Amino acid sequence: EQMLLLRQALELVRPKFQEQTFQAFERFMLSTNKLTAEDVGRELDMTAANVRMAKARVLRALKQQFGELL
Repeated sequence: EQMLLLRQALELVRPKFQEQTFQAFERFMLSTNKLTAEDVGRELDMTAANVRMAKARVLRALKQQFGELL
């Protein structure tokens, strides 16, 4: 149930981001393979620093929108 709520929350903030940013967040944070920022960066042609920045931006948006629920 928590994963379903997280997915719904993510879909609500998704339009705020470029697709590559959101993909970086999903692959880095939600991957069952535990990919590193470097791995995700290679897949998406991004630097590891940009992958970590994408993570921070999406998490910040989630906290701003749903902070009381997280």
